[in-house]
Amino acid sequence: MKIRLLRHPAALIILALCAAPACAETLTLAECISTAMARNPNLTAYSEKVAASRAGIGQAAASGNLQMSAGSSYKRFGSGLTDKNNSGTYSTSIRAEQSISDWGRRKARVAGAKLSAEAAEDDLEAQRDSIIQEVCNAYYGLNRATREREVALTRRENYEKRLTWARSFYEVGTKPKIEVTKAEADFASSRLAVVKAESSIAQFRARLANAMGEPARDIKEVKDELDFKEWDISLDEAMRRAQENRPELAAKRKRVEVAKTNLTLQMKGLSPSLSASAGYGFGGASPFERGEWNAGLSLSVPITDGGLTKSNIEQSEANLRAAEAELAALSNNITLEVRQAWVALREAKEALFSTEGAVRSVKATLDLAQGRYEAGVGDNLEISDAVEAYASVSANKVLALYNCKAAHINLEKAMGGLNYGE
Repeated sequence: MKIRLLRHPAALIILALCAAPACAETLTLAECISTAMARNPNLTAYSEKVAASRAGIGQAAASGNLQMSAGSSYKRFGSGLTDKNNSGTYSTSIRAEQSISDWGRRKARVAGAKLSAEAAEDDLEAQRDSIIQEVCNAYYGLNRATREREVALTRRENYEKRLTWARSFYEVGTKPKIEVTKAEADFASSRLAVVKAESSIAQFRARLANAMGEPARDIKEVKDELDFKEWDISLDEAMRRAQENRPELAAKRKRVEVAKTNLTLQMKGLSPSLSASAGYGFGGASPFERGEWNAGLSLSVPITDGGLTKSNIEQSEANLRAAEAELAALSNNITLEVRQAWVALREAKEALFSTEGAVRSVKATLDLAQGRYEAGVGDNLEISDAVEAYASVSANKVLALYNCKAAHINLEKAMGGLNYGE
């Protein structure tokens, strides 16, 4: 599923509203994903984290920008409360200060903030991948449950026909009572299987609605997209793509760079700083009686901070080593995830191919057993075995199709290839 993400929130909402059908309409996978991109609260939370991280860039840069302040005051003087010679003074001032150089500290802070914002964006991409994977698995799970219900209904229909025949044969005296009893038991069991299939459908509908960000939504029907499409990739290529494309890895690499930047910043703890300032004040007995200006340069050179810089450096070095180790561990885990998903996809395809011939074979056996029983020459064991074998292999085919879809999605997720929007 090679698709590209629509990023603008307004576009996502408009697309979701256009795609969101009435409850009675049949939803497609694309519509479900579109709704999830606009409505899933986890995606909103990560988007806001990105916005907060971007604001941190401005915070880091603020110390190097022009700082201005203004103030005004009025004071009254006298020797007592009844002194008629009380006097007052006015004071108003405006001051500006500009950092000239802090020997790279601000630059390091800004660089770290930018890397943190980029890492937050990668986290957002990873969350998008996870939500799309969740929607796809729930959607295909609903397809699977719906097909399994059809298998259960067919099984029930076969046992119902068998029960009708058994009663007819018993009434005319060609079959014993045990034939009817066994047919009734099998029919009751088949009805329970239908109930379980309906319950599974309801659970997948709830799971899909929740993944879409609308847990209370009553999903009626979805388009059956549980088809098989041949898709192959070598294990080496899959692992290479994962190392290049996984947003979690990209985020972790950037956080390693943030740790390096922070170490650089802490190593400048005893660096000097140079700033310029200027101001103008006026006041006196009246607000504008007299005024004066001032300007100056200020150089600050730390001599010692009691070991604070040394401790900060040691802490930053430890944090950097931890970040590098976490990156290595994540890379290893992603490699394992890719290998497992790749093997699972290959296994699922082999299982699907093996069920194709089996379905045709057991269907022919079932038709033969039903014909023999209807003609009165078969027995309950023969037809029961045939019905169960057909139901089992049909369910296995549905499961194999689902496993192929799920393994495909999981492998693409492991490679970092789940996106949305043509």
